[in-house]
Amino acid sequence: MKRVAIIGLGNFGYYLGRELSRQGFDVLGLDIRKDAVQHAKNDIAVTVVADATEKENLLNLGVAEADAAVVTIGTNMLASLLTTFMLKEIGVAKVYAKALSEEHERILKRVGADTILFPEKDMAMSLARRLANPNMLEYLPFIEDHGIFELEAPSDFVGKALRDLDLINRFGIQVLAVRQAVSNTLKFIPKADFVLRTGDTLILLAPNKAMKELNKVAGQH
Repeated sequence: MKRVAIIGLGNFGYYLGRELSRQGFDVLGLDIRKDAVQHAKNDIAVTVVADATEKENLLNLGVAEADAAVVTIGTNMLASLLTTFMLKEIGVAKVYAKALSEEHERILKRVGADTILFPEKDMAMSLARRLANPNMLEYLPFIEDHGIFELEAPSDFVGKALRDLDLINRFGIQVLAVRQAVSNTLKFIPKADFVLRTGDTLILLAPNKAMKELNKVAGQH
């Protein structure tokens, strides 16, 4: 079981801790506010009122043994920076830190944060992409400008094998799976001779631009 320390139990920290706990992680939640700790105590294994900018507090609570720590302090930039620095000082291998601004992001990197989180910015960008691409199921930030899309087989595709459609060479689109309408089952990594039927839905890994081109060709809007 992995142990994760979450510093700051505002909305983001609370929901993160609750979800990690549900997934079987050993979560330690810290906050300087008693009301935040009280709110989280029934959903997170261990919650403590503590000042995470103090190295002794982190050491006494065993934070140094955590596999990862997430700094989600909301508005106090100085506390965020000091906490991030202290976490690296005591040897936490992986520190995620929430940034309030681009300036904050730069300083967090300087004091040792391994990964910077921009929840509001990321959510806004994700929503914008979904509005621009209604068929997108998931955006893949680690593959720039790519997403996983869902597309009901257009009439022109019905009765044709994937080999004949040749989506990979025509558009650079990979068919990950097909949800078959007749059996309501998923066919993962279908072979080239797989024939599409009416009502089948393709699950595609595609560059955003390529998906827009395919939508035009397929008459999707």
